[in-house]
Amino acid sequence: MAVSLLGDGQVQNAQGILDASGVTLPTGDLVNGAYDEMGNFYQLPEQVISDPVNMVLGSQDIVVGKMEGPKLGEETDEDEVERRREEKGKGVLKNGNSVKVRARLSDRGGPDVIVILGKEQNVRVLVRRVQEEAGVTGTGKVKIAYLGKILKDGETLQAQGWREGHVVNALVFQ
Repeated sequence: MAVSLLGDGQVQNAQGILDASGVTLPTGDLVNGAYDEMGNFYQLPEQVISDPVNMVLGSQDIVVGKMEGPKLGEETDEDEVERRREEKGKGVLKNGNSVKVRARLSDRGGPDVIVILGKEQNVRVLVRRVQEEAGVTGTGKVKIAYLGKILKDGETLQAQGWREGHVVNALVFQ
């Protein structure tokens, strides 16, 4: 996140994130590594902190030998295609248009699952990502609750009253 803020010229915000997380950069450059509060050194690969150079910009993913979506010759609504891409987790998230959602799982006492979600993506996408991150497979089902209410899958978190930084409950049913 700090790297994307630096790329946008928001140096103060990037420094605030580094300060809040206890990260120091002795040389002032992430390429040369970073230290945490305990003095542990972290060498960051160049691919992590640089912008990709070999990406094809477009509205469709091209997969050799496999075609997703409608067959050739069929007309499709652009919004429908984008909605399906977002549900599959392939939607493009623009800077500033995503939030970190912390989900506390009901079936374990372990660490919370943190998922990055677009502000316009619905709860169904969050459920799918929580299932993937938590390894809930097979007959396991996840419902998201916030402030004692089960959230509707077809609506966004913000539309149902969730505020950024708050924790949602991921109720896991086996």
